[in-house]
Amino acid sequence: FKRNCKPSLLFCICSHSQDIAWKQILGLDLREEEVPQFHKAVADWTGGILNPMLLLPFRIPGLMKFSKIGRARTYLTSKVEEKLAKLERDGPDNSTLSKLYFATDDDDGTTRLTQAQVTHNALFLIFAGSETSSSTLTCVSLLLGLHPKVWKRVQEEQRELCSEDGEGLTRKRLDKCTYLDSVVKETLRMHPVETFELRRAAKTLVVDGKQVPEGWLALGNIKETHRRDPAVYREDGSHMDDRKGFEPNRWLEESARPSVWMPFGDGPRRCIGERLAMTEMKVFLAMLARKVDYELVANDEEIAWKTNTVMARPSDGVEVRARVAVA
Repeated sequence: FKRNCKPSLLFCICSHSQDIAWKQILGLDLREEEVPQFHKAVADWTGGILNPMLLLPFRIPGLMKFSKIGRARTYLTSKVEEKLAKLERDGPDNSTLSKLYFATDDDDGTTRLTQAQVTHNALFLIFAGSETSSSTLTCVSLLLGLHPKVWKRVQEEQRELCSEDGEGLTRKRLDKCTYLDSVVKETLRMHPVETFELRRAAKTLVVDGKQVPEGWLALGNIKETHRRDPAVYREDGSHMDDRKGFEPNRWLEESARPSVWMPFGDGPRRCIGERLAMTEMKVFLAMLARKVDYELVANDEEIAWKTNTVMARPSDGVEVRARVAVA
């Protein structure tokens, strides 16, 4: 940030998440001049993943070759395949892709994912680690701007951590950031994915007096599930209101916690990128809290939302007045 500048936090957040995609998820060795191309490919692919043309049960000839999202996916797939060839030649490294590629089945210790399966999982992790994390961090930034006392407490927690353990951020030190963790969880309670969970009924069920026959598909609405949680529910809906319902403290007491929280889904198909996403978001917020003070430009205005995404986010990308934090 330039001193007293007025940037959109979304731009900084996207750069952060896209760098994690190529450095940690894929473990690429990109030259400096290649980084903007990778960033653009990730943005084009994740930004168009809900394009109705891609959701058709058949593939339109030439779509992946001539469309912007198709070219982006082809580029990212080529980078994954290049990396897999390098891993096959040189052996494992510390990237997430390496762990996927060399992982074996627990039952026999020899069965591995196919290259196509590894590639698809890697692309999903890029999506989960960029689009969804970026949207959540943008929402967190908005909520912290609307609640400056919460932001100050996040900053105080980071100052205490630095005075006790130094500036470094290890997994152990990040686990000490209990208030920061509660801020992220509360944001995901109020702003989970806007899409649904799709499951097939293993047996006939009766839900609220309605029968769901065995074998039928069922769509679970995560945000509505959070909204109806009896542990936090308020008749006027204020428990989901950005100005009235944001209460990170509820996560610090067992008796006050929500009874349901499933922004990453649940069960055996729970999001495989959950730990990566939570770590990525907490690292960004911890570093932001240490280095930056900010306030919202449009604090008193009605919040406009961009909704044609997997996770809704403020349409202005959270425009802020930022300044260097005072220790």
